[in-house]
Amino acid sequence: MWQLWGIFSIIITVGLYVDIVLAKTQYTQANRRPHAHMVIAWISLAVFFGLLVYFALGYESALKFFTGYVLELSLSVDNMFVFMTIFSYFHIVNEAQQKALTYGMVGAMAMRMVFVFTGITLLNKFKWLIHAFGIMLIVSAIRMFKSEKQQSCTSNLLTKIKAFLKIKHAEDDLAFFTKCGSKWYATPLLACVITIEIVDIIFAVDSVPAVLSITKTPILVYSSNVFAIIGLRSLYICLTQLINKFYLLQYGIAINLVFVGTNMIFSEVYHIPTIINTIAIISIFLVTITMSCLIMKQRP
Repeated sequence: MWQLWGIFSIIITVGLYVDIVLAKTQYTQANRRPHAHMVIAWISLAVFFGLLVYFALGYESALKFFTGYVLELSLSVDNMFVFMTIFSYFHIVNEAQQKALTYGMVGAMAMRMVFVFTGITLLNKFKWLIHAFGIMLIVSAIRMFKSEKQQSCTSNLLTKIKAFLKIKHAEDDLAFFTKCGSKWYATPLLACVITIEIVDIIFAVDSVPAVLSITKTPILVYSSNVFAIIGLRSLYICLTQLINKFYLLQYGIAINLVFVGTNMIFSEVYHIPTIINTIAIISIFLVTITMSCLIMKQRP
């Protein structure tokens, strides 16, 4: 187990360093090819790590890792809708969006670690909490079906943050602070990063219980979360033009949350085999994406 933690740490550290260095040098919004390469690289690394889990912990653990990864990845893609709203609200330029997503990604990794280990500790100590987590996921799914309510909550958060911070636009779009006279002010980019970090905490409330429905092994829970998060910046750039075309994505994710939430609530009555979990979650995700693409082709 500790060897897996070590390999995971090396993969994430080296990969994140390379990703950030490339982001500062050759990445541009106009050229999506480097971003596509990084998306493929991160997915390949996740598959490689899943194979390591298979050889170290067995078939069942590897299946749980991949199931958690697909579930978390679908949730991460859905979060892009919120990021688009945040960037539009604060008028963040393309290059600054990448910087904001990088900070958000690193912050999310740290917060997920706290949520993962806290959630596992609580579940081991208070078994009944698994039912509470299940109900929480179903409630979140219902809110996803009511997309207008979600947008209203996001708008309220943005308004409150803008009112709390003294914001002034800077000449440098990548600056977090700007000086006007003798006073320092926050830039829209800083407000954007703070908003993303707060939103990441809200996302974690759904994300961590969802993967805990699949496994409570710390390395599997945390690694599936991180591999889904860490390529999000490159994935966002690649899908910027297409994300609004995934009309049914949030409904597919909501159905998945209902599925795993129900599984948690009735886990003591009947435990659904991992392979059934995997097939159901992946199938719902793929059907949703396929139907969205079909609708997109039919529309002018």
